[in-house]
Amino acid sequence: MTLLNDRMALRGLPFALCLASLAVACSQGEDDVPPGAVGASNVAPCEAQWEAMQKNCPADPTDKDASVATCVSAENEFAGIGCQAQYDAWLVCTTKPGYDCNLDTGCEATQGGYFSCQSQAVLRTGCVRLGVQDATRCSDKAKPYAFSCLNMKAPAVCTQVVTEGAGIWCCPQL
Repeated sequence: MTLLNDRMALRGLPFALCLASLAVACSQGEDDVPPGAVGASNVAPCEAQWEAMQKNCPADPTDKDASVATCVSAENEFAGIGCQAQYDAWLVCTTKPGYDCNLDTGCEATQGGYFSCQSQAVLRTGCVRLGVQDATRCSDKAKPYAFSCLNMKAPAVCTQVVTEGAGIWCCPQL
């Protein structure tokens, strides 16, 4: 597995890290977000990151589709909790001079922005994203995002679709 794919595979890790450390400094970085990128998965920032990384941390070109798909999936995770702008700001930052893909340095502020946004979303809603459940559980286009909520209490705008265990709710962007 290449360095780029290792980074792409770790994109789900920030969620666990945010839950473990809820006091991350917030940096919005929204000025760096491409117009129209917020609200749904957008392949453009993911492809731009891939292309930029190829210059300094080249990966096997056959890995592009899988890496971009992983990035788009992460975007969807962040879109569901209102943090796609922060995630996209980090993606854009990684395409600019000053980002070192070998050391993963130079974009700590924007990365902290999406970490913090994610933590704040959990604190605000009491729910965590279950993105892998979106396609199989949430067929209502108005409520496309799957969540599990603490104490079996979801925001009123959500619909419970699984009652066993911790439960699963389908919600609009929270």
